[in-house]
Amino acid sequence: MKDLKGAVRALRAQHPFRGGDYAALTSTGNERTKVLAQAVLCGAATRVGFTVLPQLYRVPLEFDWAQSQIANNLRIVEALGHRTGAFEPQIFFSEVDRAAAQEILAAGGVRADQPVAIFVTQTSVTQRKGWREERFQRAASFLVERYGAHIVFVGTAAESAAIEQLRGGLPFATTNVAGKTKLPVLAALMSFARIGLTLDTGPMHIGRAVGLPMVIIAPAWSPPVEWLPVGDPRFRILKNADMPVATPDYIIDEVSVEEVNTALMELMGR
Repeated sequence: MKDLKGAVRALRAQHPFRGGDYAALTSTGNERTKVLAQAVLCGAATRVGFTVLPQLYRVPLEFDWAQSQIANNLRIVEALGHRTGAFEPQIFFSEVDRAAAQEILAAGGVRADQPVAIFVTQTSVTQRKGWREERFQRAASFLVERYGAHIVFVGTAAESAAIEQLRGGLPFATTNVAGKTKLPVLAALMSFARIGLTLDTGPMHIGRAVGLPMVIIAPAWSPPVEWLPVGDPRFRILKNADMPVATPDYIIDEVSVEEVNTALMELMGR
């Protein structure tokens, strides 16, 4: 991207668009105009994608903010004449991982017929995506009182102390596996759960990849389409404000406990 002429020379030397059925996929953030110039100069006859210069594309696309990032990108494949279906990330785990997850639930006193709710209450200290501790406690109490759920907290080892503080304010037994499982075991554990309540953070994507229905508390400063599963009925994305950047003291106070509990109840009903 720093040397357009050099990039063109390198591509032309490989003859990528002469006599073969090639598709060159380029993803470089907001440098679409450079990508377009590179494609034109390299002789790409069929130019498809998102562009601010539609007259130079055979099939120019505009981003659909009602669809996820994955769904938008698959539109490029469709424009090239191929059929696509709904696609979500997936994680696969072994029977050993599955057994380890069952042992964790059994050790926590979870009954065979008891619904499990996964809670992701912490994020990186560099990301302002927090929801207040007492609100998570009220949501946990709602699931326990209404559905008899067992709450399992997940996260990293560094987040375990904060999770323990939150658990200390609850009058019922819960389980904290933060920093205690490898990713395949965590995926297996989440696959056993009935529902999740999560912030926009790493473990949320693991839950998504095993098909766990989740209520996602989204920050006002981050567009949901960048990372979240927009348009999927298994998820409820709660985002009630918009701001260009997060303020130093920002907390997601615009999402209420009542909204979260209603969304949890809707997903449990499904």
